[in-house]
Amino acid sequence: MQKRKYNILFGFLILCLLFHLAFKPFNWIKDLDLSGYFTEPEFIGLTAENYFSSQFQDTTEKSLNFNFGLFPGFTRIHHQIEYSFFNRMHVKDVHSGKKGYLFRYCDICMSDRDFGPDYIESFLNKYKVFQDSLKAAGKNIVWVIAPDKNFTFSEYLPEEKHVEQIYPFYWTLRKGFIEKGINFIDFNELAFREKNKFQFEVFNKGGVHWTNAYANRCFDSICSYLSQNTDIKIKNTITLKKINRPWSYDIDMEIAGNLLLPLKQDNFYSSEIESESNAHNKKLLLIGDSFTHAWVWKKVYSSCFHPESEFWYYNRDLNTLENKYIGPVSRKDTRKNISKFDTFIIVFTALNAEQLTYGFIEDVYQ
Repeated sequence: MQKRKYNILFGFLILCLLFHLAFKPFNWIKDLDLSGYFTEPEFIGLTAENYFSSQFQDTTEKSLNFNFGLFPGFTRIHHQIEYSFFNRMHVKDVHSGKKGYLFRYCDICMSDRDFGPDYIESFLNKYKVFQDSLKAAGKNIVWVIAPDKNFTFSEYLPEEKHVEQIYPFYWTLRKGFIEKGINFIDFNELAFREKNKFQFEVFNKGGVHWTNAYANRCFDSICSYLSQNTDIKIKNTITLKKINRPWSYDIDMEIAGNLLLPLKQDNFYSSEIESESNAHNKKLLLIGDSFTHAWVWKKVYSSCFHPESEFWYYNRDLNTLENKYIGPVSRKDTRKNISKFDTFIIVFTALNAEQLTYGFIEDVYQ
């Protein structure tokens, strides 16, 4: 009887060990892949040198763990336990706040560039001259600061974090804008005031980017700014629809967290916008970070400006306003290349404040 129990237990353990093969490599049972970017661990061959230095053992263990058939499922279980019981996230620079809010920030975000007072003064002076030169030529430029979740929902930050400690360079740059008379729109102030004004959220609990609905609301605000300060007139009609499953862009941090269960939230909305514009003959140069994707993916700018307008992602990737990739941005002869544009909109967030115009102004003055 005792031997039979041992045999049953041994057989059960063997089945458990072999069960993962049904997931991988045989793929008889499909497991949902993990979100995010993963690099498969390098496997180092067996040599005397690698064995005695432990590199063979270490890389073998990492490779086996990564390729284990139940790796995605076990990872989600582990992440859910860490989040539910210890309020910890396993995503780089992503932190769990109060009431289920996730936040993205890093403690050391400044680059090695020299951001002393003289550098800031020189940069802002160059930008101001560029702004005034465009105005004299009958062209327009506006710098848009997209809202940051850390500021908008600062009351839900972890206890040890205060909004004044996050992205200090943003506050320095904003102050310089005001002192120099630089035209800019700061949606952080607006988002903080409006976060409970609409039925849709400014940021979802699991999102690092503004929601599709709030991005359209801010687009409408930019159009109002242009109508008040330029000859561009754009009238928008925005429609909302409550949905059960959000746009993945709206909950990107939650998806990247690879949790087993979704965060509790039920006020998801989709947003569509129709525009009447008198600027179809004007060419727009839109320069921005990933927040700008909420506009170009939905083609809100392409319906208002000339088809030959362009979107320069991080001043690096040249795209149409519908986000069709054309090629890399040429960093030479920038002043000549931008002469065809009538309107310039530069978008950044507090997280990217240290990148200034992503090198655009430096390219103009080459």
